[in-house]
Amino acid sequence: MKVLLTRFLGFGAVPLISAVVPFLVLPVAARVDGPAGWAAIGTGQAIGSFVAMVGSYGWNTNGGARVSEAPSPEHQRAVYAQSLWCRLIAFAVAGSIGAVLSALLVGGAFAPVAALAALATGATGLTVTWYSVGTGSARLALWYEAVPFATLTLLSILVMLWTGSVAAYPIAMLLGVFIGLVMLNVHLYRSPWPPFSGADVRAAFRGNLALAAADGIGGSYTTAPVPVAQGLLGTQAAAELTSADKVYRIGLTAIVVLGNSLQKWVLERPFSDGRMRRHAVALALHALVGAIGFAVLTFLGVPLTEFLLGAAVTPAQEVFPAYGVAYFLISLSTPLIRNVLVPAGRDRVVLGAILASAAIGLPAMIIGGLQGGVLGIVIGLALSEVVVFSVVGFFAVRVLRAEARALR
Repeated sequence: MKVLLTRFLGFGAVPLISAVVPFLVLPVAARVDGPAGWAAIGTGQAIGSFVAMVGSYGWNTNGGARVSEAPSPEHQRAVYAQSLWCRLIAFAVAGSIGAVLSALLVGGAFAPVAALAALATGATGLTVTWYSVGTGSARLALWYEAVPFATLTLLSILVMLWTGSVAAYPIAMLLGVFIGLVMLNVHLYRSPWPPFSGADVRAAFRGNLALAAADGIGGSYTTAPVPVAQGLLGTQAAAELTSADKVYRIGLTAIVVLGNSLQKWVLERPFSDGRMRRHAVALALHALVGAIGFAVLTFLGVPLTEFLLGAAVTPAQEVFPAYGVAYFLISLSTPLIRNVLVPAGRDRVVLGAILASAAIGLPAMIIGGLQGGVLGIVIGLALSEVVVFSVVGFFAVRVLRAEARALR
């Protein structure tokens, strides 16, 4: 228990910084250029979140386990080098497309802001957090990701107030990501960039294809609400949904903290040595976090959003319970995917769940948006998470039962 608590504290520091910084930056970003500028940021960041999922190319899901299983620090650094080149290439392609799409969707004077927001958010797919989790060293993510990112992002407050333009926010985010990456490369390899192996990079693209497809398809529905609102309902609806989505995603940080803290603890022992009990503890804790998130979004969503971002861009109360349902289901699905299905090599199950959720959720958001406005879009998002949880829950139970029978 002491080891688990230490991991919570260590790996909780990075997401805590990531959660606190928006409370300082977003109130300025939401007001400095009005609803139109805020909608451009929201649309760009939503598409950028999809770019980040494509650009991460599955490493957020299986990278930590691969590093944890590496036989030496040299092998761990080799895995990271392979991942970074793979992700840089994926980001270059996806980021270019995402920036152009964001600019076209928003149009007008704020098109460049939307493009910058897409690139800045997409660059977060180059995160080092999973490598930090795999090595068991929280300080790597703290000093080479959280600190530079937070420092540059906080400085953007002064620039936004000085220039009166929200563009400083995504520019600072982008600089924070790449400065942190260069600092980590110097720490690991004594060079601004890691060693390159064409064979290793090609192997990474082949090996992570299924997970990358799952992340990309998953991103198509998890990041869709704001762009759908922009396309179907206009700037004001997109601005309101951007606000609700920000509060929701800040809350998702708690799920990330919990998942990162528990993954190595759950998997570091064999199934015969208490892993089933650890699975149960992980699921119970994720259920608790999910229930708290649901309650906060349902009952405090409106006052939190008004306080943080202003009444002019706050949606109706009815939107937040639907976000709460999505939050609860994501929290439950996380340990089933990361601790059960992926370690068991059931990547195709995860991909199948994501495919099914996208096939149902995306049309539901569009139909819901046309019929029920902003609420209809968020109900479509919640429906997507119902599908994911149903599929991964069914197959995770089968995997655990099979492992239990093998010990008899």
